[in-house]
Amino acid sequence: MKLLTLNVHAWLEENQVEKMDILARTIAEKQYDVVALQEVNQLMTAHPVTKDLKEDNYGLLLVEKVNQVSKSQYSLFWSNSHIGYDKYDEGIAFLTKLPVYDVDSFYCTKLQTVQSILSRKIVGITVAYEGQLIDCYSCHMNLPDCQEEDVIENLRVVVERSSHSRLKILMGDFNTDAISAPADYEAIKGVGLLDTYELAQEKDAGITVSKAIDGWNSHNAQKRIDYIFVNQQCEVLSSQVIFNGKNQAVVSDHFGLEVHVKC
Repeated sequence: MKLLTLNVHAWLEENQVEKMDILARTIAEKQYDVVALQEVNQLMTAHPVTKDLKEDNYGLLLVEKVNQVSKSQYSLFWSNSHIGYDKYDEGIAFLTKLPVYDVDSFYCTKLQTVQSILSRKIVGITVAYEGQLIDCYSCHMNLPDCQEEDVIENLRVVVERSSHSRLKILMGDFNTDAISAPADYEAIKGVGLLDTYELAQEKDAGITVSKAIDGWNSHNAQKRIDYIFVNQQCEVLSSQVIFNGKNQAVVSDHFGLEVHVKC
């Protein structure tokens, strides 16, 4: 099962359309089974095209580009989390070419209003892959030092969302650096998660942010804050950072993380 997660920093990048084209071509070429995206923005003032989506929704435009060149057609699942930069509906999303049996969008935080940036929506999809159902969650968590929210309890809400015994895959920007904050990283795993990076037979350095970015303004060092976690032991063939300037061009303030899991 080929997985990709990326915080796309939508509409806040220079040369945004060119970068979206690179991402779309890569998804089409690599044929990821599931793609989790964060900071998937649309202008609050843009023209609506569905109940939730507006004409400039980054995910909507991306999936259209992917499907123009992909041999397999992808579906988009998006949900608004909160207002970003005073002008965007800031959401999270999945693109997948797999059959989807269920969609579950929910807040994992106590705050559950678009007016607060600390409100964190999760998008869950249940996909069919090689004869089994798998629950996938796209996540964009608060920082560990958030005073208003207990990030570990928020994460526990996701892990315990369903009582199914099937495989759960949590993908996204967890805003916790395994390098500079190992105790916070271990606390994440303590809710019953395994890091596919640690399980991987082949892997690189795992760095997904190389500089100071929004939310990490005073932290210039390299960081590993984007992850793909699983809730049960499984064979992970590889974990590779992508869109870092070495493995594909940079398309966001985060690099992407691609993981190949044998389910």
